[in-house]
Amino acid sequence: MNSRKNLLIWMCVPVSLLLLALASGCGPSLKYTVPQETIQRLPKGSRRTVFQARTVVTIAVDRKASIRRKIEATIQEIEKTKKKIESAKKESSKYLGLELAMLDAKVDFLEDSVKHQETLLELADYELMLAKAQFELAKAKLVKKHSIAFDADIQDFEEQVKSVGEYVQRFKKGVDAEAAELKIEEDKWLAAKKTYYSAIGESSKGWWTEQ
Repeated sequence: MNSRKNLLIWMCVPVSLLLLALASGCGPSLKYTVPQETIQRLPKGSRRTVFQARTVVTIAVDRKASIRRKIEATIQEIEKTKKKIESAKKESSKYLGLELAMLDAKVDFLEDSVKHQETLLELADYELMLAKAQFELAKAKLVKKHSIAFDADIQDFEEQVKSVGEYVQRFKKGVDAEAAELKIEEDKWLAAKKTYYSAIGESSKGWWTEQ
């Protein structure tokens, strides 16, 4: 799969800017933040309200951890499947060709799955940045509401949220395109899997649940 190429095309259009994007990157950044010492000057009761926005940040962090666990599990499944391939080669079976085709297709699918999960992890990074941008905006609004001296413009925080949000949406288009490619690899694996289990007489069971 050409996941990184697809995503760069989505992220850094026009295509004439592709080389520049490769050299300097084109991802969003969190430029505007509210200093902690400024937050400390807020009335204690009001701080509780704004920090409820932190829940979104926590959710985004948890999502990243979940994707990392899935990547690790998929890598383990790849190694397990490769061992099955080596074991199958040592056995004499008239269905060996079909079995190897199934297992090879599974490895291809799982390896592309890891690449896609890594892309999802990158998306989670940007979603986390968006959550943080929203959190900073909430803090900035509260600081302004309580007339705390703060050398910043609320509009800058709003534009930051908008900019990161738009980037996330563009990135998601690349993720969707990559997911469509992954589905093709999955279908190839399932077709090879069905062919093998049908050949050995287990067409009505087994092949859906085999791992």
